[in-house]
Amino acid sequence: MRKIVLSFALLAFFAVNASPAAFQPTLLKVSAASAIKYAFDGTALTIPVTLTGTPADVSFMVFTQNMGTKVANVTNGYLGWHFVNRIDTCLYLSKSNQMVKGVNNLIWDGKDKAGNKIAAGTYTYYMFGFDNQSNKVAMTKQMTPNPWIFRTILEKDAKGLALAKPVLYMGDGVRNTKVGGVVATTDYNHTNKKWTVGNDPEDATLLETCVDTGLVDVGGLAFLPSDQSYYFHDTLRNGGSKVTKKFKWVPNGTAVIDTKWGDNGEFTYTGAWPGGWNYGPGAVSDGADNLFLQTGDISGNGKESKIILISATDGSEIKRIDITQWWVNLAEGDPKVGGQYCGGPTEFSFRNGRIALGSHSTCVNSVVDPYQDKASDSFLWVNRNGDYVGDHNFETTSPRPWCCNDYNVGPYKYTTSMDNNGFVIFPSFDMGAVSFGLYAPDGTGISYKSYAGETAKQKYGTDFIDYNSAYDGIYTTDTGNATSGAIAAGFYFIGHDSIKGTISNVVVSVDEAAPAAFVVAQNSPNPFNPTTSINFTLAKAGKVTVDVFNAAGQKVDTIVNTTMNAGAHSVSWNASKFSAGVYFYTVKSGDLSKTMKMTLLK
Repeated sequence: MRKIVLSFALLAFFAVNASPAAFQPTLLKVSAASAIKYAFDGTALTIPVTLTGTPADVSFMVFTQNMGTKVANVTNGYLGWHFVNRIDTCLYLSKSNQMVKGVNNLIWDGKDKAGNKIAAGTYTYYMFGFDNQSNKVAMTKQMTPNPWIFRTILEKDAKGLALAKPVLYMGDGVRNTKVGGVVATTDYNHTNKKWTVGNDPEDATLLETCVDTGLVDVGGLAFLPSDQSYYFHDTLRNGGSKVTKKFKWVPNGTAVIDTKWGDNGEFTYTGAWPGGWNYGPGAVSDGADNLFLQTGDISGNGKESKIILISATDGSEIKRIDITQWWVNLAEGDPKVGGQYCGGPTEFSFRNGRIALGSHSTCVNSVVDPYQDKASDSFLWVNRNGDYVGDHNFETTSPRPWCCNDYNVGPYKYTTSMDNNGFVIFPSFDMGAVSFGLYAPDGTGISYKSYAGETAKQKYGTDFIDYNSAYDGIYTTDTGNATSGAIAAGFYFIGHDSIKGTISNVVVSVDEAAPAAFVVAQNSPNPFNPTTSINFTLAKAGKVTVDVFNAAGQKVDTIVNTTMNAGAHSVSWNASKFSAGVYFYTVKSGDLSKTMKMTLLK
């Protein structure tokens, strides 16, 4: 009898003390030499590329370097699809390279996209990789995606420091209703949601909510950088009128409006657009003092498009950037052939001082610098019909050939997201079994890409987390239901990484060609639970091992045991199978090694 009681007691103990099934993704890391010497003599250049974590589809491209000042308002390509202004541009774009974990060889013949030999000089190379072999991993199942619900991801805290765990926010997407053709004027209760990335995806108790009031939800939330307990919510008041309100977030309660901000807690802006169809991007923060708003209308009647900058501190308007030139005027002829006017964009992705713009109802994507004095200087690149990536009505059977503004055809680009190196992606529904379209940092259309097991069903979202965290990657929706096409609740992880470096014929000194010293940085985050990144720099290529030891000095894990190139590297350790405590990691390269201490929390 005592044995039975003891067994039940042990079961109860383990049930209470069992660790939650935390989200702990396997990161993809792409590594290559930061400086590559090449004679540009027509011979094949072999570039060793190391993948850690997962296999990947890797795209390689070569850009001009420091030539942007010589490029001003240039439009070229079939149908004038490509506009670039004051940025370096793509000379060569590879086909997809399927790579495995470990060392891979990438071959380039020194020629441009047209097959012409590139002149000797100094160029920037980029690589973009994503895991197209592994199944998606659930990050959370407690949020239901919708094409009109926009997400906000915080990567930094109020001091501007990297968060150990990023935080995902999402509105509820409540839309306005019409009674007898009149837009309703009664405020709705909006239930906004908060999820800390790294939580157990299945645990509904970890979802935090906060309710505020407003009319139709038109976009994502923006947070006051200096105090992230305050946020801004943009809603449609009625035709031609939107209002941004500042609230105090109350965990699992009702938000409190800050009446000292703006005009009694509100900033109201107007435009020539009707009620309805005015979704996204809502209020978008630049992480400093600015909030970005958008006057666009995608009902098919929108003939104006402006970005409004307001102060996050006091709610005053700073300026308006008229972007009608690219979002309306270029498509003036579309309604004549069965398309519509587009007052987009409806999606903003702000990173590194630039905004990537997109909308599901048009072929146009672009990137702007919102801090320029002149609107004409704001546009850095625009991609529209002509290169097939993101294009509308390109099929030879289309009744509206090359009609750009047309919400009756795919791809439906419900979100736009930009990574740290300037690559832009969008989900590509209604294009078959493909997942997203990919643009290079100058807007060059690279191709459509597919995750493992992709189908032709609905897909709504693609978002980057990209700040050297334990959660860097692409976050997307699940594949649509096989019969209804409906999207399942939740957001899912796909491994992603991009890098850039230099290719040059210049004789580079040893100090410039490779790091002067072997350097091992402190792991980050530290303490951690359960995943952390270990960063190190190699002075020269060679065999590298990264081993983990417990406090007793016993080796408990080997993270890396392979050949690596000179330069910076980052590897991830997943300690979910280990108990809490102090550990040590040793990075060894040739005769050099360094040991650092780290702490695992549970």
